[in-house]
Amino acid sequence: MSDSLTLYISHYGSDFTWLFRRKDLPDELGHGDTEALSNTLGDGNHQAKLIVGGPQTVVRRLSYAEAEKRHLRKLMPFQLEEEVVGDIDQFHFAFGTPANGEINLVYTERAPLQALFSALTDINVEVVQALPAALLPSCPTETDAQEPADIWAIHWQDQLVSVRFGESAGFTINANNFNVAIELLLTSQNRVTPPQLKLSAPDESQLEQLQQQLPASLSIAQGDTRICSLWDFEADAGTIDLCQREFSQRLPIERWWGNWRKVAYVGVAALVVYLATLLFSINQLQNDNLEIRRNIEQVFRTVVPNGPAIDPERRLRIMARDLEPSTGGSAVMVLLDRVLPAVAEGGVTLKGVYYSSDNAELSLNLQAETFNAIESLRGSLEGQGLTAELLSASAQGNTHAARIRVKQELQ
Repeated sequence: MSDSLTLYISHYGSDFTWLFRRKDLPDELGHGDTEALSNTLGDGNHQAKLIVGGPQTVVRRLSYAEAEKRHLRKLMPFQLEEEVVGDIDQFHFAFGTPANGEINLVYTERAPLQALFSALTDINVEVVQALPAALLPSCPTETDAQEPADIWAIHWQDQLVSVRFGESAGFTINANNFNVAIELLLTSQNRVTPPQLKLSAPDESQLEQLQQQLPASLSIAQGDTRICSLWDFEADAGTIDLCQREFSQRLPIERWWGNWRKVAYVGVAALVVYLATLLFSINQLQNDNLEIRRNIEQVFRTVVPNGPAIDPERRLRIMARDLEPSTGGSAVMVLLDRVLPAVAEGGVTLKGVYYSSDNAELSLNLQAETFNAIESLRGSLEGQGLTAELLSASAQGNTHAARIRVKQELQ
């Protein structure tokens, strides 16, 4: 069983009577103002069922045309405009289920009900159900039996009497006026036989007072009695809940805000610090970038004193690349270091040297007295691990000419 809290007020502005039921603990019945209630409940959030007693809730049954069914909430209050004292807008209306051209409703003053809800919210009590005391004493209806039961349920508590005489029909009245009110109800119903009675009160003394106050016309009525309080009754299908419209149960945003407010403040502060740091870093980077560009332009002007400084970094890169030695400069020196000594030792005259950087090749134009000297040179180069290819050869008298292509073998 979970905790349950039931609150009862005899009239607006009165102290609360409460029944606090907790798991594995005895029921706690108390009486007092909101401060006393808060001390009883302690810390934490609580949900409560509120019972509104006294004449501040009025139950009525009104008729409507089928064409008006979609607009009942707007139209029905104005049917009571001549009966209520004051502006119709100052009342809160709660509606039952419309059926067969009739609808039951309960109305009460909006301002004191709103003040009551706010006072409970301030002590972390959320009202999830608000029931008029007039409709709590239950009596059988058409849904309980095949035929309507002619029963009145009458409850006497703290000099207030709640009379329920139909599914959603009833009233709460001061005990001093109870006798007169019952006589008027009997007269309005043109009764021939008295109804059955279900009498209840919190104790034997109050139950006896109720029996003594019954009019003589009900002295022959049959019925039964019960010792109970208003919070012992459970709402049935005919009980209209006042928690409708602006008083309906909503998401507890205020409570959530109270719980997470400090966290939210810290989060907002952290976000502000982060954004401020980010903006400062961006500004610093922009200043650094501006200084770097200024330095690049100064270096560029030392190389190109005149002319536009459009994309100086790119232009300096191109100029530096143009000043670099051609690709393969070191490779030709290595190749020549291996080829020229062999030529000098071979008795061959070197007439010309051509180097191709694209494929790292030397072309040698040679002259010798015999072709065997040229061939011997080629063999000597290949003996050094080079590739020496005879491209052409010719002879004129005792002079032989040849062209050899030399390159290093790929490892």
